[in-house]
Amino acid sequence: MAQSNLYGKVAAGEFYRKAGARLKEDADPSQIAHKVGTSQRTQPLLHAYHMFDKAHVVMLTEEGLLPREDGVAILLAFRQMEAEGWQRIRGEGGHGLFSGEAYLIEKLGEEIGGKIHLGRSSGDLNSVSARVGLREKLLNTMAAVLRCREAYLKLAELHLETVLPTYTMWQQAQIGTFAHYLVAWALPLERDFERLAGAYDRTNFSSAGAGIGTGSDFPLNRQRTGELLGFDGICENVRDANAGRDFVLEGLSAVTILMTNVAWATDTIYLFSSNEFSFVEMADRYCGSSSIMPQKKNPHSLMNVSEMASQLTGALTAALTNARSISGSIKAVLQNFDATVEALDLWSGIISTLQVNKKIMRRKTTDFWALATDLAGAIVREAKLPWRTAHQITAILVRMALERGKKPADVDTAFVDQAAREYIGEPVNLSDDSIREALNPLRAVKARTLFGGTAPTEVKRQIDRCYVQLREDGESLAGKRKKLTEAAEMLEQTIDSIVGAN
Repeated sequence: MAQSNLYGKVAAGEFYRKAGARLKEDADPSQIAHKVGTSQRTQPLLHAYHMFDKAHVVMLTEEGLLPREDGVAILLAFRQMEAEGWQRIRGEGGHGLFSGEAYLIEKLGEEIGGKIHLGRSSGDLNSVSARVGLREKLLNTMAAVLRCREAYLKLAELHLETVLPTYTMWQQAQIGTFAHYLVAWALPLERDFERLAGAYDRTNFSSAGAGIGTGSDFPLNRQRTGELLGFDGICENVRDANAGRDFVLEGLSAVTILMTNVAWATDTIYLFSSNEFSFVEMADRYCGSSSIMPQKKNPHSLMNVSEMASQLTGALTAALTNARSISGSIKAVLQNFDATVEALDLWSGIISTLQVNKKIMRRKTTDFWALATDLAGAIVREAKLPWRTAHQITAILVRMALERGKKPADVDTAFVDQAAREYIGEPVNLSDDSIREALNPLRAVKARTLFGGTAPTEVKRQIDRCYVQLREDGESLAGKRKKLTEAAEMLEQTIDSIVGAN
């Protein structure tokens, strides 16, 4: 016969820490909030507590550690909780980690409901829920990375021959293509996906059964609990399982690196969309205006994306500083993943709707001397001079052109020879046709056919290879999600089997 709950409705967080047991006084509200959390703090992990509670009861019942009739009663009570709205019940009860046990004690009395915590500790609940919560956030982030990579590649396909100057220290350097820029932004996200996948693999190990770091003298089947929860393996050492939180730091590190890579690209778009450049224009939906300057088109959404890298850097620093008690801050850590997904999807939208001003980009390639290196290369080929000699002649030529107000289009054989005589005392006799060819921006990018270069054919190869990797990564992500879905279905089917057999 089930014992009635002698204490009436279970007070928030106090059903096991009662005045008159080990301690004489009721807990201060701050103590309860720190131990079990408020509903707002625990809400992101309620599903993890619910899943773990059910899997733990199934394991205890299967192993005979819980009388079968008690296991059935507890599982049926959870079914009732689900019918009534388990999220609301767990969220409003104020019991956080122990919302399942508190509910069971209220419904079944302590004689039955109090059995759920056999062989388990707060440490188990914290570590398992952290792993369940983080693995889901990692999968969501990986999916957002895939969407962002696809946006880069689709735009790159349209701009294989869209030439523009490249920049070092925001001074014109050489000539590239916008497609080459976009692939250069997509590739780090491939590595970010790999980092996130690795973090997922190391996160998805079950710590259930670790207790508070010494396990239990009850013969818990840790493998079975982990299987029901969709974990890929079991933490080998129970002390490491309970205390280790490096998986949280690794996941947060991965998204911090990810958004730092994205910020590299946003910094470029910031400049390229400025009035001074006008290389690109963002869709109006991602921009704002000014309350005082009516001409402004401010890239507000771009600012939101780029600032995420700074916010994550701060969050990672805080997590590293607080690493010894990371379980208490896991909810805050998980919120950073949600914000990252929002930022990535916003960035994907910006890239997908970006207007590219090809004519302005091309014009800028010949406004200054971004093709000076190609001119020096022509001197090496035709005059058979050492690279450093050709480099110095071209440097003199650029200085002379700037002093005389000449543009690259004004350069001819005689002008090149003036620079050559100043440095080597004789002309190089570079033909006008060779000069025009060297200073042709499209020729410059097409000539760079080396692996990884800017030639449209080579960039197309890079894009095609990126699409292959994108598909493979998408399949990998789908496989991870499928395994979790199958584990969740197994848990529910097992519960049905246990309660249906009685």
